[in-house]
Amino acid sequence: MNARVPDEEWVSARVEKARHEREMALAAAKRLEDEVQRLAYRVAELEAGGVALKNRAEEAEAYVAAVKASLPWRVIQSLRGLAGRKW
Repeated sequence: MNARVPDEEWVSARVEKARHEREMALAAAKRLEDEVQRLAYRVAELEAGGVALKNRAEEAEAYVAAVKASLPWRVIQSLRGLAGRKW
């Protein structure tokens, strides 16, 4: 068996190739990290919008409940009931 020791040029080429592959992998990882960060911000924006809409809906429901519980509303509805109309 002949055990052949690689020459310096071959080793240098392999090291350079490995270095290049490492740089490419690091660049890809950086792009992915940036994309994950961008998506995290987007999710936060969407969740904030959803929370704002939920709060507005709750405020509107509370307002409607307050109106329906008020004396003037009940009086109007009673009068409408006498006239044969219900809301």
